[in-house]
Amino acid sequence: MDLYNELVEFYDGLKSYKELLNSSRQLNSPYDKKEIEEKREHLVRNSGRLTPSITELIQEDTIVIIEFGKPRSVNIWVMGLREEFDYRTAETLNACIDNTNKAISKLGADIEKGIRDKQGNLVEETRSKKASMSGLPLKAFNVKGNWESIESEFGITKNSFGRRINFVSDGFRREIIFRDVEHAFMLASLGFSKPAVILAGGVIEELLRLFLEYKNISPIADSFDGYIKTCEDKGLLKTGISRLSDSVRHFRNLVHLSKEETKRHTISKSTAKGAVASIFTIANDF
Repeated sequence: MDLYNELVEFYDGLKSYKELLNSSRQLNSPYDKKEIEEKREHLVRNSGRLTPSITELIQEDTIVIIEFGKPRSVNIWVMGLREEFDYRTAETLNACIDNTNKAISKLGADIEKGIRDKQGNLVEETRSKKASMSGLPLKAFNVKGNWESIESEFGITKNSFGRRINFVSDGFRREIIFRDVEHAFMLASLGFSKPAVILAGGVIEELLRLFLEYKNISPIADSFDGYIKTCEDKGLLKTGISRLSDSVRHFRNLVHLSKEETKRHTISKSTAKGAVASIFTIANDF
């Protein structure tokens, strides 16, 4: 079960426990006392696992109560789930219920925004942890840092690149293209030449396809070759630019294992960087 549903279940348990406590004041039977204790023990066990997440989400776990005429700050979980029940327990138990409800709301919003996953983990921290475990430098996964490095090396910013591909109107598809450009650059910079060329070629292929779609031109074939040939035939790209596209297609063909017959056929880091550069060269001609 994911964290969100666990918190919902915990919230329902807290409310049920509160209702049982309120009804027991009038009934006060041995059976009720036993049921109350069983519910309390169950909540205490779950609180040890879930309250750290609740506190992290809403940054609250204490309230001020009036005890013997004086204000006192207490931990709501310690006081609200203790065995003895009195006005202090009732007040802090209400706070436990409210805080859990706030945490559910906050987690749901964070999941919807892509800030956290369903287990409550921060998405960026999870990515950084995976990067660290893989032995890749964490700065390579810094989105801002990637585009600063791209600007330094190729003289193009994320905003200027975005303006060049204004024909890509779908927001999600634009983000995918931005992401793949970053990843192709990151891989090329780290010496992972083969996947960098594959990814760069994929970006160019998709940009050419979308550009033709924007121009209401049907390609002679739904393939990288077809998109390049159509752009050439229609005069949409300069000859030098189309040759760059053709080169990336050649690079992509070369990445098949069967083609790496000798070291001469192995893709170099400079070749990978060239494939990434081709993305921006072609974008400047749209």
